[in-house]
Amino acid sequence: MFQPMLAAVDAAGPPQPSALARTLVVVAIAACLVGAWRVARRIQRSDARVPVPGDYDAPIIDDDLLTLEGAAVAEPQAVRVFEIALLGVLAGYAFFDRGFAWLHIPGTPIFIGEIVLLLGAVAVFSHPAPILAAVRRSPGLTMLVAFMGWGLVLLGLMGVSYGIDAIRDSVLWLYGGVAILTVFLVVSDPTRVRRWVAGFARIMPWLIGWLYIAIVLDSVAGSGSGPILVPDSSVSAFSHSAGNSGVIATICLAFIWLVDRDGRFFSPTMRTGLTAAIAGLVLFVSLKNRGGFVAAAIGIVLILVWMRRGRFDLTMVLVGTGAILASVALVSQFSVALFGAREVSVEQFTENITSIIDPSSGGHRQTSTTEWRLELWRNVLADVNSEFPITGYGPGPDLGRIYDVSTNPDVPLRNPHNSHVGIVARMGWVGFGMWILMWGVWALLLLDLRSRLARRGRFPEAGLVAVPVIGAGMILVNAFFDPSIEGPQVGFILWFLFGIGAVLQLLYHGYPSLRSSADDADGPAVHGSRSSGRGV
Repeated sequence: MFQPMLAAVDAAGPPQPSALARTLVVVAIAACLVGAWRVARRIQRSDARVPVPGDYDAPIIDDDLLTLEGAAVAEPQAVRVFEIALLGVLAGYAFFDRGFAWLHIPGTPIFIGEIVLLLGAVAVFSHPAPILAAVRRSPGLTMLVAFMGWGLVLLGLMGVSYGIDAIRDSVLWLYGGVAILTVFLVVSDPTRVRRWVAGFARIMPWLIGWLYIAIVLDSVAGSGSGPILVPDSSVSAFSHSAGNSGVIATICLAFIWLVDRDGRFFSPTMRTGLTAAIAGLVLFVSLKNRGGFVAAAIGIVLILVWMRRGRFDLTMVLVGTGAILASVALVSQFSVALFGAREVSVEQFTENITSIIDPSSGGHRQTSTTEWRLELWRNVLADVNSEFPITGYGPGPDLGRIYDVSTNPDVPLRNPHNSHVGIVARMGWVGFGMWILMWGVWALLLLDLRSRLARRGRFPEAGLVAVPVIGAGMILVNAFFDPSIEGPQVGFILWFLFGIGAVLQLLYHGYPSLRSSADDADGPAVHGSRSSGRGV
């Protein structure tokens, strides 16, 4: 349908949008901003805090969600299979990154994540849960559904002729299904939150240790010429992004100091050891990936801001680890050419950090890398503004070929090497506006919930709410430097965090103990009360 229109545009040259068109786009986005803000503020009022309907074997919230006891809810086998599959694939992405992403039938790559999404759809149809009520009562989920709906419209109108390529380009919104399915699992059985938290704590030490090995393996054997390739592909089985490793490590750090502040899972000695290991890993990441280091640094700052106690201890461990590693490297003049043109040394670390502030100071490779990316982003945004401001290019067109850009001949570049610019390119300014509003309202509601929990002295739960905000924030920052969320190894983790944040905000609604001080002035709070729910 759109192909003749695109051909006509190419023949006539890029038209300039009229002043009226630009004004309408600005007004529409401003109206969305005002409306979303009003909805978010309304949902924060105590009289709007209504729990998700449903009857459970145990109260959703009592004194502490992290110590919630009770038998698991009886569910169909399909739901349990999906839960195991989802958690398994998330663990696989965290440990093995890109090398875990594909199954390959000769000639046909199949993403494991898509299989899990199909299992989730089967689980939803096999078990009636209040998922529609959850979507209606969560502004973040409502905006996610609208964002996915816009993507589906573009896929149907503009991507049909491109076949599988259009579906590949649609993962920017398609993986949002992970968030909805995560909400489905938790509202079906809220005791899952406690089990998931305990399971994450158990695998965390192994994950931190493995990430060191994964970064080294990626450096020495992670290219397309590596000794072991994913079957029927040019992807090394050892391919693992250093930036993703830094983000995952900092999520672990947030869990240790914000959620496990009372030492339920880790002793003081293990806490110190894991923190030192994470600090060393973040420094290791900075030698190879500036985006991952910037994201991790922002995450660490947020952790320090939201800590009520132990801030000095965490700072001393982080600074002490950095000082010890720097002293040993300086004294021994340690230098290993591990990352191709970049080596493991104090000089390389200093050069990388300086290049974050002044890209032109980072050496020829870093300067040229920064320049071509900025030029590509400017060209994409300029063309979208002049030709397709509402819809973007849509899913399907190969932007790497259109702009004659390739970073790896074995893995063609289809998108503009920045996930946020990719949203504009594939979904236009309408899609980008929905993207910003969705994340902004989601974060606003979680920050409000974290504050209310902290005011009531429920700090581990406040930390649990903060972890998705920190994790998603770091991934979105890293997505400026790397088209990371287009891949399932990052996209699934991002949308899982979105789903966890949305469902925590839903579960805590309706509990008088979390009302504001102004609400408490009207009368004493009844701690932990809950209405029965069905039909509310």
